[in-house]
Amino acid sequence: MKHTINQWQLALIVFSFIMGSSMLMAPNLTAFSASQDAWISMTLAVGVGVLLNVLWLFLMKKYEFQSIFRITELAAGKVMGTILNAIIVFYAIHLAAYVVRNLSNFMISNVIPESSPWTFQIMMILLAIYSCYYGFNNIGRVSEFFNPWMMLLFAGSLLLVINKFQFSNLKPVLDQKFIKIAEGAYMTIGFPFIEVLLLGSVFVFVKQKEKIIKSYMSGLLWGGAVLIIVVFLAVGIEGQYMVKRQSFPTFDLMRDISVIVIFERIEVLIAVVWIFGILVKVIVCLFAAVSGLQQISGHSNYRAFLLPCGIIIWAMGNHEHDNLMEFIDFVGQNWTLWWFTLYVILVLVMVVGLIRKKNNSTGSMMT
Repeated sequence: MKHTINQWQLALIVFSFIMGSSMLMAPNLTAFSASQDAWISMTLAVGVGVLLNVLWLFLMKKYEFQSIFRITELAAGKVMGTILNAIIVFYAIHLAAYVVRNLSNFMISNVIPESSPWTFQIMMILLAIYSCYYGFNNIGRVSEFFNPWMMLLFAGSLLLVINKFQFSNLKPVLDQKFIKIAEGAYMTIGFPFIEVLLLGSVFVFVKQKEKIIKSYMSGLLWGGAVLIIVVFLAVGIEGQYMVKRQSFPTFDLMRDISVIVIFERIEVLIAVVWIFGILVKVIVCLFAAVSGLQQISGHSNYRAFLLPCGIIIWAMGNHEHDNLMEFIDFVGQNWTLWWFTLYVILVLVMVVGLIRKKNNSTGSMMT
């Protein structure tokens, strides 16, 4: 199987990962605390996310962009490295479970209420397993084909609602105290700007290592810019009161689009863009999980772990929370701290490894 991806594909994967989940929920999460200043919170979140990832990339470069699972063993030793790798695997599976459950929550509440959530969960997990089975470069090629079309649909959808934008909905600017704006930013720093560290498991497969930082940061900045635009337009069109009340404000603001009598329900276009981002995010999480398990077990092939991980993702997703409001409440209050904890642990381990000069071993490619 083939895993190799180029720098352009890496940028698109990062972009899709950032957009997955966050595009529909970011306006609600930021507006909950920052009200009409939600777009400022989103800008602050992007800025903090960029700084965190710059440090992360700097450390990864010192380890020659090996797999994060190989780096932890080099820096912390075999025993502690194995424990850390198990923690990363759990984080990857946990994130995939939340993303898959988020998809079914959305489909049941907004698109096909009478359907079973298991239908969407199982379809998404099977697609992710299929993609990982045949190599990570599959998602790179799919991203190259679909991303331009997805962005065209996204831009077209926004243009159809731009005429409803009112600057009065954004006033008074900076009316909220900085602590409120910071709270709005806090809710989206971990979701998704720290989660993206899972891509540390695929850097080893990028052809031109010297271009990883440029490609990665390009995807991160593109995704961040789109999220800022989405929050800005959502508040400007719907108003902060409605954005706070809606679980998926970006989708809801598209509901009133009607180009001609027979061309309605255009909000589905934005759902297509979002679902593709969800797929990419689940694939990255699943690939990170099975890569970690391969490293821990010393197995010659990661395919044996795909189905068990898929089943665990499905089971965990259906037992993490009872309803959509519990999901949003947990993500808003705890998600950033949850992922920042992992980030700090990995950064400290990598720094210790550099001090001990344990960063010059060559990682092995998976099969």
